[in-house]
Amino acid sequence: MKLFTKEVKKIIVNDYEFLCVIDQRSEREFISFKIYPSNTKTSCFSIMFSWKANWETNLCRPMVCAKLIQHAINNGWNYNIKNAVAKIQDRDNLIPNLSLDELE
Repeated sequence: MKLFTKEVKKIIVNDYEFLCVIDQRSEREFISFKIYPSNTKTSCFSIMFSWKANWETNLCRPMVCAKLIQHAINNGWNYNIKNAVAKIQDRDNLIPNLSLDELE
């Protein structure tokens, strides 16, 4: 049985450490996936997923986190800039587009 909580993962992408905070608390309407660069906690990339997305893939797996971080960087998030904040809502389509449901 999966416990729905807030999890923090340290992931290295492009030789740089990031923190992923996945908030899956049941009282929330969406699953919040936030990426922070390790050197500054003022920059953030936030992706909101529906609960249906949680059944399609495990957002806490390191390979899924790494692919979402790379997607954020590829789409213009400059994590080296202080206060670089980006947010996208309802991004369930990222799961099939990035093949997140096929990652082990």
